[in-house]
Amino acid sequence: MNFLAENVDRAIVMTQYDLRGFAHPFGFREDHKSSAKSLDATTGNFMAFAAGCGRGRTPTDKHYANYFESSFEDYLAMCQRLAKDCDNSEKEAIQLIVQEIVKQSDEMKAEVVAGKREASAYLFPLEKSNRWGKAVLALANAFEVNLKSVAV
Repeated sequence: MNFLAENVDRAIVMTQYDLRGFAHPFGFREDHKSSAKSLDATTGNFMAFAAGCGRGRTPTDKHYANYFESSFEDYLAMCQRLAKDCDNSEKEAIQLIVQEIVKQSDEMKAEVVAGKREASAYLFPLEKSNRWGKAVLALANAFEVNLKSVAV
């Protein structure tokens, strides 16, 4: 599958937009960091947008790795194909997006510990064994993002 520049650029724009306040499919916009569920959806939506999903379209390529059902290896392979198809500005934008996703997750987790936010099943650990961790780790690997440098 080749990732089209127009889809990659749309994924970057939509994800940056959603990271600053999630545009809910029901037509309203949630505040910045208002929901761990929205951060999970934003993370999964990124690759779907990059693969051309949205606006009534679904990916037709047999190599599309579903956020919910794929293995880490399949998701990583898809992210590596995306990285190969990106120009330098797209790569840098995606690196910043991955860093922001991790930062927001870490901030929300810290708010839970501090008692400022209720615990959420959507605040996943950064591990390959869950959908969010799988996606973030695969993107970080493919786009050479040092997650240890992402600090709250």
